[in-house]
Formats: sequence, structure tokens, C-alpha cells
Amino acid sequence: MAQDVGMRAQGVHNMLGKILVPGRVALLAGEGLWVLAVVALSVAAACWNREAVFFGGEVYFADGDSYARMVRARMVGEEGLRSIRWHGWENFPDGTVPHTTMPLDALIAGMSAAMAPFTARHLELAGAWVSPMLGAATVGFLAVWGAAVRLPWRRAMGFMAAVSPILAHGFGLGRPDHQSLLALLFAVALAAEASMWMGRGRAWGYVSAAAWGLALWVSLFEPAVLLGVVLVARAGRWFLGRKVAAGPEAPPYHYGVLAGMLLVGFLVDGWRVAPFHPAFERWAQNIGELRSAGLGGLFSWCGWLVVVAPVVLIWRAWRERGGVCVFFAVLVLVLAGLCLWHARWGYFLAVAFAVSLPWVLGAVRWRWAGAAVFLASLWPVAGEWERMLFPEGEALRARVENAADAVALREAAVVLKGEPQGGVLAPWWFSPAIVWWSGQPCVGGTSHQSLPGIVESCEFYMGGGDGLRPGVKYVVAYEPERLESNSAQILGQPVPGESRARLLWKSGAGFEGVGQIFANRFFKVYRVAEPK
Repeated sequence: MAQDVGMRAQGVHNMLGKILVPGRVALLAGEGLWVLAVVALSVAAACWNREAVFFGGEVYFADGDSYARMVRARMVGEEGLRSIRWHGWENFPDGTVPHTTMPLDALIAGMSAAMAPFTARHLELAGAWVSPMLGAATVGFLAVWGAAVRLPWRRAMGFMAAVSPILAHGFGLGRPDHQSLLALLFAVALAAEASMWMGRGRAWGYVSAAAWGLALWVSLFEPAVLLGVVLVARAGRWFLGRKVAAGPEAPPYHYGVLAGMLLVGFLVDGWRVAPFHPAFERWAQNIGELRSAGLGGLFSWCGWLVVVAPVVLIWRAWRERGGVCVFFAVLVLVLAGLCLWHARWGYFLAVAFAVSLPWVLGAVRWRWAGAAVFLASLWPVAGEWERMLFPEGEALRARVENAADAVALREAAVVLKGEPQGGVLAPWWFSPAIVWWSGQPCVGGTSHQSLPGIVESCEFYMGGGDGLRPGVKYVVAYEPERLESNSAQILGQPVPGESRARLLWKSGAGFEGVGQIFANRFFKVYRVAEPK
């Protein structure tokens, strides 16, 4: 009898196996299709600005910092993989000691080498596509991680990471900036931290340590603040004890992995900190990411739920004694506060908010209601996308003018490329693009380490200063109204009645010993006579 029962049980087991195996395959196929779909969505979102990057058969980058990064990548490609600890092409002839590090340079150079057999423009294309690829890796990782740990509402998490406008900007086409790499590393570190808080395995501690270590190598500022929040949360859990909230079980040696990564970064790049120039505060007013995002910015990046999320998470933590909810509540609150200080924190807020969504929406009892709440909360996000894709009025005019400036600036820089080597004095925000297109060093730059040269160029265009720096052979004139207003703001002084910028634009007067070598609609280039 027992044998018959066992045989029947075995038969039932085999039958169930035949039924469940196709179900698992279907489940895996469904998750795989979702991962591909959300990754494709993130790439499409990152390419929203493609018309401003690819046109006229050229590749134009998003801003001065992107051009500066590409100059570094070109140096790595030409001179081999190395740490670049001095920029001779900004703040010419003194140069700068930048705090930029090697990981993103190496990634762009590696992508360029991989693309070299297929196109002659491999470096430009690598720089244009590196951030969208990092965005795809971020969204793909979160989607796979969510499926692996069986998170509820994981599709909401992936969707939010793919369509957040601030992440689309950070991962934007033609924007090879270190923030895209930092966003990926933060997503990995955050997923690993959440996995530890959920008790998913001690190996996640090593993943967390490696991600934080590499992030700190890329930049010592934002990751240090974020890691501080994580460590405070861990310390709080230890202080309160397990009876109050479950917390991470980190392996004892994962801090050694973190220290090892920091040591490698120090040996390769060193840690370089430059003092702030007295004009830094006035110059920073021109940098969009150093301004407050405001509540409107938070809503347009994450939707209305970003305000409700910390409250819901704290309520769930109190009700269920879930430490991971406390962790996300603190993190979202801290990052929202930092965004109200500087918009540069928006990338990290969007990642943290997206990863917290499974716990936020998990508080809604009915799935249909949770989906309705989530989709309704995205109304401001949809409005931001409408403004980005279909600009009107002043926003449209500014976008058209920026594109025209980019083309005209390239024309002027190509002329300089054929001239003898010498320093160029130009509007500071155009300087990295001039370096990229011409190979000539510039007095200005877009980093705060270039502020001595930026201030001197502003003084020159306003009509002050004692003349040009040694080795400067070329002066670029630009539409005087913007040059005057920007220079006056950085210098903290009124615009003179007849500035040198205006005189140069009219006739080349206002500075002795100059001869015009190029002019188009927006720029004029003058050669400076050698001193006698």
C-alpha cells in the first residue's frame, strides 16, 4: 500500500513538473521581454535631444564640461591609458590641476577602441553614446535585480528610472559626464543595500562596497555624502536593535573591499582638491545644476508621489517594523532637501525614489488602485516631457540659438586649427569646445579651477585688465550683449559705456595689434600681433 501511494505521489510530482516547467519558461520570457522593453525605453528617453547632437554630418556635445571630458578622452586615446593630472589647455598658460578622474575617460577610450574597426569617427560616437549606454545599464540592472529578488511593483521601479526627465538628462545623448557613471554605481549600491536589509544574502555586502568604492573614485563629493547617509542608517539600526527594525547583515570584510577600491583610486588618480576662487559664488550663478531645483523641479522629475513617499515609508516602518522602509524614507528626504539646495542632486533623488517605489506602492491594498495612483502621479513628469520635446517661446528660441552657436563656433575653431599654435582668449563657456575642435589651448574653461582665466577674460572683454596673458595669439569676439552681462555679473561690476567686447565686435578696435582672420554671423577671430 505504501509503495502504491509513493508511486502515485511520484506520478503527481512528474505531472506537476511537466506543467510548471513551461510556466517558468513563460515567466522568464516575460521578464526578459520586460527588461528589453524598459531598456529600449530608457535609450529612447536619453536620445530625446538627438537633433541637437547629430546634424550637419558632425557630432556636437551638450555643454562645455562634455567637450572638456572629450579632450581628456582624446588624450587617453593618443597617449595611452593613464591618469591625467594636469590640464594645459584651460587657464592657459598656467593650466589647472583638475579633480576629474580616470574611470569615465577609460570607459570612453575603451568604447572608442571597440568602435574603431567600424567607423572613422569612433571617438566622437563613443562620447555621444557612453551616457545612454550607462543609462541602459542602470535601468536594465534594476529590472533584472527586481525580478531576481521578486520585488512587488518592480515594473513601476523600472519605468520610473527609464522616463524620469532628470535621468534622461543625466544619461543624455552627447553628454559624456561623470554623473551618468555615478548614477549607475549609486543604483547598484542602493540595490545591494536594500538586498542586505531584506536579508537576501551576505554577498550583496561586497557588491555594495565595490560600487561605493568605485563611485568615490569617480567623485569624492556626492558619493561621500550618500555613503554617509547609508552608514548613519546602519548605525541607527544597530543602536535601536533588531527588535525595532530589521537591518542589513553585512559581511565583516566588505569594508576591506571599500578600502581597497579607495586605495586603487588614490594610487591611480590621487586626491586633488583646489581652493575656491573669490569669484566662485558669482560664477556659480551661471551653472544650472548649482541652483535650487524647487518643488516644481522635484515634481517634474519624479511626480507627485515624491512628497508622499517618505510619509508612506515611515508609516510602513512603524506598522511593520521594516528597517528598509526607514532607510528609503531617510534617503529620499535627505536627497529632496539637497535638491532644494542644488539641482545636481536630482539624478540621485530620481534613482532613490525609483528604487523605493516597490515599498511605497506596496502600501496600497488593491493593485489596480496602486497602478492608478502611480500613473496619476506622473502628470508633472508628462508635462516636463512635453516642454522638452515641444518647446515654445523663449525656450524654442534659446534652443535654436544654441544650435546655431554650435555650428558657427565650430567654423571659427576649424580656422584656428590651421593657425600656428597659441593661446586663445574666448568667452569662457565656449572655451572647451574651441579646444576640442581646434586643438588650441584657451585662457578660459568651464571648471571652477579655470576661474583665474575666466575672471581675466571677463576683465578683458569689459575693457579692464593689463592686457593678454603671455602666449595668447588669438582673440574671439562674440555677440556683445551676452558677453557684457555675463562678464559684469562674474566681476560684480556694472557694464562700462563702451566695452572692449562691443568695440571688438564692431570693428576690431579697442585693442591694439589685432587683425581679423575670420568672421561669421556669431563669431569673429582676431590674430594678436607679437609684442615688439
